[in-house]
Amino acid sequence: MKKLSSYIILLAGTLLVPVGLFSQTTDSLLLRDFNFVGTSDAWLGSNNAAALTRWHSRNISRAELSSHYQRGGFVNYNESPRAWNTTGRVESFYRLSPRMVVYGQMTYDSFSGREMTGSAFISPHRKPFDIAEDSLTNAGKKHFDTYHLIGALSWQMWRGLSIGAKVDFTAANAAKYRDLRHKTKLMDLNLLMSIYAPVARTLSFGANYQYHRNTESVSFRTYAENDKEFLSFINYGPWIGEAELFSDQGYTARGIEQPLVSEYQGAGVQAAWTPLPGLNWYNDFQLAYRHGYYGRKSPYSITFMAHNSHLLTYTSRLQWRGNKQEHSVDINFTQENLRNVRNTYRNLTNEKGASYYEYYDAVKTGNRLWQDFHVGYTARWGIVNELPLWSVQAGLNVNRRKQTGYDYPYYRHQRLTRTEGSLQAERNLLLRSGVLSLRGSMAYAKGSGAAYEDGTFIKPSDKQKGFPQMEAFLYREYLYLTAPQYTFGGGVGYAFHFPATRIKTYVNLDAVHHKANVRNAFLAGRDNTGVTLTIGCAF
Repeated sequence: MKKLSSYIILLAGTLLVPVGLFSQTTDSLLLRDFNFVGTSDAWLGSNNAAALTRWHSRNISRAELSSHYQRGGFVNYNESPRAWNTTGRVESFYRLSPRMVVYGQMTYDSFSGREMTGSAFISPHRKPFDIAEDSLTNAGKKHFDTYHLIGALSWQMWRGLSIGAKVDFTAANAAKYRDLRHKTKLMDLNLLMSIYAPVARTLSFGANYQYHRNTESVSFRTYAENDKEFLSFINYGPWIGEAELFSDQGYTARGIEQPLVSEYQGAGVQAAWTPLPGLNWYNDFQLAYRHGYYGRKSPYSITFMAHNSHLLTYTSRLQWRGNKQEHSVDINFTQENLRNVRNTYRNLTNEKGASYYEYYDAVKTGNRLWQDFHVGYTARWGIVNELPLWSVQAGLNVNRRKQTGYDYPYYRHQRLTRTEGSLQAERNLLLRSGVLSLRGSMAYAKGSGAAYEDGTFIKPSDKQKGFPQMEAFLYREYLYLTAPQYTFGGGVGYAFHFPATRIKTYVNLDAVHHKANVRNAFLAGRDNTGVTLTIGCAF
């Protein structure tokens, strides 16, 4: 205990050392932080690419490579207790001319996870339904490759009036290397067009249109002639659904690639007001409609499911900039209300002997409502050039999930609320030949709500014995979201000039430990620890 106290006192003393005691670097490149520059204006991170013309800083770019390893059993049902991923990224803000600004980012991520089961999708987050394994005995290795490309262009036409366009494209491949094996392909395309108009000196307005298409295709197979039977759980909602035997038909038909398609159409408006010098209030309101299906849209193939939803997003930032300091309060609210149905059909033969499918009234399988609220405070002070010597962030997240799954005459409700508070701090120390960064973070989260509430619309018949369930995943997900849990993190970084160049080089080492305050047989463990090493350069 005394040794731990000594470390805490030593760390606190380091953080409180006056900067003046060090021989300080005065190099302008070392005194620029990409994250600070990119987040100092709320418009730059919005859906309005036209507002990039607000960029008045010098051009800045970065390239970095990071490697992350995590281990521990406190993970969600679709995650790995032992995973390694490597990420490479390049990113840039660049002014091509007095009237034109561009932003670009390219990212590649390679992920390998051991002992993985769960979802066949790359991420089951906000899917209308899920295809999960019906057993814990077939856990195996999974590998994901993800490619992400963002490009945005803004052009000022007349007196600050600007138009812009943005493309956000992601492609990914995933595979599981143990029966029941699956391959997953993802294509996500997000196109945005926007306009930005400043009015006088205190007001500015913007608007954007969005088209978003997401396609995730899955196919299933077994290695060679495997006579073992495999079941998949088709999860309609809070782990109510149907168990499907792997065969040549159905959601998991052998060797047939089935796409889950979602299309979004949306629009948004932005407004910002500067009532006093240095004080700015930014607001962004977005609406979108989503619809899609699982299967193939053809008379000669099956469309198994259809879904639609409405999305709402509101973002606000109140920001004040003073002498070498900056303070902001961020508020964000998102909501999606989704409905999913299962198609009913039969196989018929036409006059020419060709098979086709005739559809009847669809059956509702689920309603899902997601609501996420965030409020955060950020303080940066001691700003030298474009590098804050102190940064503190405090946040509160409230996530609410309400979903109902139907398997007539049965239904299952689930209402969960998760609340998380977090605190992060960073100290940048100016040394003679570089910048030393020290970081720390902590968070505490807890959820509420029952794992499920079952009921029936009418009394089941004697032949109806209930619906298939997957209790292991039900409780693992429930405990992951609601169990009292805390997170502690820390990191150190150093930035310097690479010899004989004008390139800022930096090395960061970060660690985070996540622990649940419960013991339960459905969890693979109570802890999860991750370590990340990042090497990069800025120019």
